[in-house]
Amino acid sequence: MFKFSSEASLDGSVTVETKFIVEYMPYADGDYVKVYLYALSLAARKNDPDDSIERLARRLDLDIATVDAAFDYWTEQGLMSRLGDEVTFLSLRAARPKIKKYDVDKYREFNRLAQQYVAARQIAPNEYNEYYSLMEKTGLEWQAMVLIVKYCVNIKGDNVSCPYILAVARNLAADGYRTCTDVENRLEEYGVFYNELIPVLGAMGGKRPDHESVGLYKKWTLEYKFDRDVILKVAQTVKRGGAAALDTKLTAYRELGLNSYAQIQNYETERLAMYKLTKNINKALGVFYENVDSEIALYVKPWLGMGFAPDALTAIAEFSMKNGLKTLSDLDAVVRDFFASNALTAQKVRERIDFGARFDGDIQAVMTAIGVMGAIKPSYRSYYETWTDKWGFGRDVIDYAASLSIGKPLSYVNSILAAWRAQNVTTVDAAKSINSAAAIAATKDAPNSEVVERYSADELNALFTKFTDEE
Repeated sequence: MFKFSSEASLDGSVTVETKFIVEYMPYADGDYVKVYLYALSLAARKNDPDDSIERLARRLDLDIATVDAAFDYWTEQGLMSRLGDEVTFLSLRAARPKIKKYDVDKYREFNRLAQQYVAARQIAPNEYNEYYSLMEKTGLEWQAMVLIVKYCVNIKGDNVSCPYILAVARNLAADGYRTCTDVENRLEEYGVFYNELIPVLGAMGGKRPDHESVGLYKKWTLEYKFDRDVILKVAQTVKRGGAAALDTKLTAYRELGLNSYAQIQNYETERLAMYKLTKNINKALGVFYENVDSEIALYVKPWLGMGFAPDALTAIAEFSMKNGLKTLSDLDAVVRDFFASNALTAQKVRERIDFGARFDGDIQAVMTAIGVMGAIKPSYRSYYETWTDKWGFGRDVIDYAASLSIGKPLSYVNSILAAWRAQNVTTVDAAKSINSAAAIAATKDAPNSEVVERYSADELNALFTKFTDEE
């Protein structure tokens, strides 16, 4: 389908010559340039599945008529030859554009007036030829084209480029404005928007409006129905990016249904507070994410929707990190456990944490007795809570089990107590009367004989650490 002539063969690589960029690209329609470059890459790739006009059109999101028109254009420029569906790229060095002659008398007055308005430079013959070609193809009246040239000079100055004038003319013609009267009315309308847009761009430190920014301003006012004051105030918040950045903001506000500036302010205040909260949560959790939008949507907003105060979420994140739970999914489980306990404020969160740490002194004593060093682990709290709250052992029985476990891990103490529980041992005297090692062996496979050393949402009430002023 697409191929190089022998003179233009590039051995599979894609090279865009400077001559194309300087002499051809500025005068071509943007879609035509896209077609040329993509087809050029296809010519360099053998057996590519996109090697057809239909697939190329789909890939570039263009209709086939536009692709055909692009090939016709580049053929006229002498950069391609086309035989049916076979398109061959020709060497730019040997390019021979097809010279199309136009009626000199028909465009004589256009030439005079166009040069009169573009006073800072001499309009070259090939530039005139581009204007003629566009008028012939679109049916744009030459008087209308003169108005477009004048309009572009007013916006861009005497040195306005040919590509800019052609772009404006193409857009107007594509929208159905081809007669002198229609174009004049349209440009007068743009003139009103132009004057209103000047302070908006000035608020962003921009230059005077161009045709594209005027088009955007029209959209903001007529389609989005924003008041001029709203547009100006939003523009004052745009630090960089100009009209394009402002368009992104206003489009987002419109999709959110925000019409007044008061609504926009409230939204931005809440949004910034949400970002600050999320950053604080991540800092407390010991993680960093460059973009937190997804985290806000998946976690922070739902947590706030559950009724949590912002400082409560930060406190929960600090607690979660101290217990080695540093992922967002881990934190989500912790948050939901606090929710189940109705701990929605920072005070309630700390009370819940203090309650979970009520056995820490006793746990430390057991650890010292058996020779275990280091910090109190969440599993240790889960053990101790099971021994006391679920199994009903007193401190004296636990201490005696510890005296039999010197040099062993805390899980060994748990095994002894599980064995005693299976034999209904509740006192130290009863414990001394049995063979604890044999009891452990007999009950090692018994259900519920050992607390598993892993974290689950149901065990969160046993995983709390106490906050101190130093922390």
